Amino acid sequence: MQGPRFFCPDLKPGANVLLKDEAHHATQVLRLRPGDSLVLFDGRGHVAAGTIAAAAHETRRGRRGGAALAAHVDQVLLVPRPERTLELIVAGCKGPRLNWLVEKCVELDVQRITLAEFERSVVRVGDSHLEKLHRAAIEACKQCGRAHLPELSAGRTLAEAVRACQDHTLLVADPDERAVPLATWLHTHPAANRRLAAVVGPEGGLTPDESALLRDAGGHFVRLGPHILRVETAAVSIAANAAARASLY
Repeated sequence: MQGPRFFCPDLKPGANVLLKDEAHHATQVLRLRPGDSLVLFDGRGHVAAGTIAAAAHETRRGRRGGAALAAHVDQVLLVPRPERTLELIVAGCKGPRLNWLVEKCVELDVQRITLAEFERSVVRVGDSHLEKLHRAAIEACKQCGRAHLPELSAGRTLAEAVRACQDHTLLVADPDERAVPLATWLHTHPAANRRLAAVVGPEGGLTPDESALLRDAGGHFVRLGPHILRVETAAVSIAANAAARASLY
């Protein structure tokens, strides 16, 4: 499908309304006009090619305030979820680094990001910050052409987050030079690559109790490189390696 992409959570055949942020992007940033082509997606796998039906000032006001924009589509298609999935359990990090983490992991097709509470966590992610991260995920999907938004959550303990993905193979980022390199592990465990969950602890590291919890949960401790990485770098490294392996199948 050709054309700029816009998020439309209530996507359906026929007339659709883009609300404030998306309408502003279309008319004020991209300068699109009635008759111009665009692509709509709802974040749940549905996508559609359409055209702008009316300029922002010609449509009703959006439910959340601000001018809305009408677009028409004839057919809505469903993009299946990828067969291979990766979920990340990560510690929060400061400022724009967390937005960058979400943006890049969306581009690399991470399916779920859980911002868990570790014993040495410094950053606690609240609801208002989670809302901003959701918006960052939408923008990343628009840019990269992804049809499914990732699930974003915060506030779970490490134990709760691990239990929530107990049907996945569990990886744990570990800077210890004795740990198996991630690329080696992925190459030697092709069957386990289908459903992965990976833990990235805070920059203060995992505590002995947390390491024991992860080992008891069947975690495979893997090394990402010769140096200690920041949280967001480690998360993207895991996502990039998993995406590279998935492209081989």
